[in-house]
Amino acid sequence: MAELEKQKSAIGNAELAQRFVQFVMMQAQNIFYVLGRIPSPDGRPIPPNLEAAKLLIDQLEMILEKTRGNLSAQESSILDDALKNVRLAFVEASGGTPASMMPKSNLQDFPLDEEQDFAEPESPAPTAEKAKPAASPAGMPPAAAASENKKKFTKTYG
Repeated sequence: MAELEKQKSAIGNAELAQRFVQFVMMQAQNIFYVLGRIPSPDGRPIPPNLEAAKLLIDQLEMILEKTRGNLSAQESSILDDALKNVRLAFVEASGGTPASMMPKSNLQDFPLDEEQDFAEPESPAPTAEKAKPAASPAGMPPAAAASENKKKFTKTYG
């Protein structure tokens, strides 16, 4: 009975090791893809996305740290080799700038999808003496008319 449990445990560990190696290889393949090292399914080259690659490399490094001491020698070697290869590909794709030297981006501070123009700063707030509600067009409440007249700002990166 104990021998059967040991065999099941050995099979379970081998299967888990195989899944871990597949996970690491899939992550490395994703990194190569976003770096443009693997063409798209239709054969067109893909421009490198350094930010996405850095994020995926950071995730692999996190896996390395979180699994330290819990991996077999083979698993550890595969993870180390994958990290070395993707780091080298990142340096090549970024024109020689290592990932540790790349500027850190804060996606919340600099949204990439929104466009904004830089405009003149608004004039100072009117004093209480001058602050009289303006006549609102077409019977709109004064607050709605005021928000209607405000400039909308957009930012462009170009």
